[in-house]
Amino acid sequence: MLAIEVNFLTGRFVATAHNDREVSEWPPHPARLFSALVAAWAEAGGDVAEREALEWLEAQSPPSLAASEADPRRVVSYFVPVNDARVISGSWYDRRSQILDDLEDQLDGELKRSGGELTKTAERFRDKIGKELDVNDQVFKIGTTSVGSALELLPDGRAKQERHFPSVTPSEPRITFVWSEAELSEATRASLDQLLARVTRLGHSSSLVSCRIVHDPPHPNWNPDGGSHVLRCTGSGQLAALQERFQQHQSIKPRSLPFSAVRYSNRPSEPGSPAPLEPDTDGEWIVFEFMLKSQSRRFPSTRVVEVATTMRAAIMSHAEDPIPERLSGHQSGGAPTLEPHVAFLPLPYVGFKHSDGRLMGLAMSLPSSLDEASRRAVLRAIGRWEEHSGADIPLTLQFGSSGILQLQRKTGPIDLISLRPDIWQKPSLRWVSATPIALPTHPGALGRGSAAARAKAWARAEQSVAASCRHVGLPEPAHIDLRLDPFVRGARPAGDFPPFRQRGRDGKLVARRLVHAALVFDQPVKGPLVLGAGRFLGLGLMRPTDEPVPTVNKGDSDE
Repeated sequence: MLAIEVNFLTGRFVATAHNDREVSEWPPHPARLFSALVAAWAEAGGDVAEREALEWLEAQSPPSLAASEADPRRVVSYFVPVNDARVISGSWYDRRSQILDDLEDQLDGELKRSGGELTKTAERFRDKIGKELDVNDQVFKIGTTSVGSALELLPDGRAKQERHFPSVTPSEPRITFVWSEAELSEATRASLDQLLARVTRLGHSSSLVSCRIVHDPPHPNWNPDGGSHVLRCTGSGQLAALQERFQQHQSIKPRSLPFSAVRYSNRPSEPGSPAPLEPDTDGEWIVFEFMLKSQSRRFPSTRVVEVATTMRAAIMSHAEDPIPERLSGHQSGGAPTLEPHVAFLPLPYVGFKHSDGRLMGLAMSLPSSLDEASRRAVLRAIGRWEEHSGADIPLTLQFGSSGILQLQRKTGPIDLISLRPDIWQKPSLRWVSATPIALPTHPGALGRGSAAARAKAWARAEQSVAASCRHVGLPEPAHIDLRLDPFVRGARPAGDFPPFRQRGRDGKLVARRLVHAALVFDQPVKGPLVLGAGRFLGLGLMRPTDEPVPTVNKGDSDE
């Protein structure tokens, strides 16, 4: 086994996702670590033993990773001066480059004719090349310098380019790469240890690290087992490919990292742990991201029902008749279906240090029990909507005077943490509500009356939440805490949400009571977990947590 621990000395990891310059990368990809090792090797002169260690490492199977959750910082634009402003004009430079190319071709031709001997003709070509490379006359002689180019060197004249420096702050400022099946010699281990000692950064130059080999790594929670998140890994020939790319860009031109794409899932793999329980809400997610540039991420989580209802209407409008019962949620006669059906779940930014509860996207949740005909109907409806919208044009939801919301379906790697299915599906004993649960039965006044009356109302609310767990196929939680204020950072108080009304058995609209919940189960539960009467429209969306669930005082909140 080989385990490499990377410690982030500043508590942050600064690196951009390979497919979006405005999105941070987390966790760091294995190919990025390998490139840092190659850079340390090349800067020290390219030791032969270290090269052999790198070639051994590149050929190993993709590693597992042990990484904590990370809080992404809000990305802002910076306009920085262009570093390559030059006093030589662009036209002069282009003309001189063409002359140099022609002279070099003639020199190569002469050397081939002479069998490599430096003839007088070859010497003349070499001298001409030397003169063309001399730019002193353009820089120092008065009257030959390009005035416009020279002004670019002054502070007021230097052009500025938009840059982004996305970063994340991990809960634990370290990550461990684990090759559990690797068998390495002591010589290879020693060479890798020497390389790791010289690695000073991972990603951006401000992302300072220290690296070492560890012998007792934590259990990985990122595993290369075909999950939904794509990480860049290495393969045989990675070192040679990096060297070839360096010859092309020379640290000056734009560059790209060669890699092998590997699908990972984010869930613990503790040996001997019990299999997680799977609720009826478990299944496939189709994720849509709200567009940043269109200001579509301005919707707060208090509007989940409005967003989900509008999204549902858009899908229904593009579905073919007859619409399957498990897509529409209604039987042919109009009564609600008794089977698990497609849910529309707006996904809020919650659970991190800087979370503000904004909606970042939406997931259409297809339960695992969904029949294939209904699943195909869902996909056809999405496809018809995208076709109607047009290629490369975002989908649009209309909200009347509130404006529009633009979104796009994610078909590849998902970089926004709040939209990654693994964040919501990770098996856990502890769950907290990101959006409040709509209780299926009214518990009574939670914030008015005598202390005894309020206690009875909260007890009935707990029984209602327990019944909601049973309704999705789970046992009752071992511990339930309820309150009107949220348990997770970024979530909004239940009282901030508009009233949620459903038709009761008598056909009349009934307002459902909203509460936040923190649940502890005796056995791990796999998500997504959505509870309560509004679970098909974004209410009752639960988030797994590793933090202890607090015992709370429900207080005397006004209704």
